[in-house]
Amino acid sequence: MIDTYDLDIGGELQRRWLATDETGMSLRELAAYFNQTVLEAAIEQSDLSALNVDIERLYEQLTNDNVSAGARTRAQRRLERNGVDVESLRSNFVTHQAIHTYLREYRDVQQPDPTPEQRRESTVERIQKLQDRTAAVTQDAVEGLQRADLVPDGDVEVMVDIQVIFADSGEQFDVFDLIESDAK
Repeated sequence: MIDTYDLDIGGELQRRWLATDETGMSLRELAAYFNQTVLEAAIEQSDLSALNVDIERLYEQLTNDNVSAGARTRAQRRLERNGVDVESLRSNFVTHQAIHTYLREYRDVQQPDPTPEQRRESTVERIQKLQDRTAAVTQDAVEGLQRADLVPDGDVEVMVDIQVIFADSGEQFDVFDLIESDAK
């Protein structure tokens, strides 16, 4: 895709992947960044001016599962009216795995091993996302059962508490307390 759209982006992808400050990006973020660059290049090659388009918002309308079908259709039609082949464009979007392969095999780049603090932070973030998702799915399910009069009505708050129990010693910890402690 870099060659197809004549993009000079390899160095920027590498820099953002290796960055340890706020400019650093995960592979998923890099894939979205790359795909938005592809979208912008496709728009520049069309009758539509990239200056008149919020690329990030348009990309979200084309790819995000949480966008309504109407918003997605409007975005597609706008692009098609201006000469962009949306299906071809979508097939040119890459995954985070493709970005990883590109960086490792074509740019010969590897991220340094994370520090213990970085490992803790990424682990906490992953667990928090799963915890939030579990709570949201549970709340939606209970509210659906309420609408069907299968469980009592009322405002619902779902709390997800994750405990880690060491079978050998019987010790029990809140997962976040355990991760943030220095105990081994």
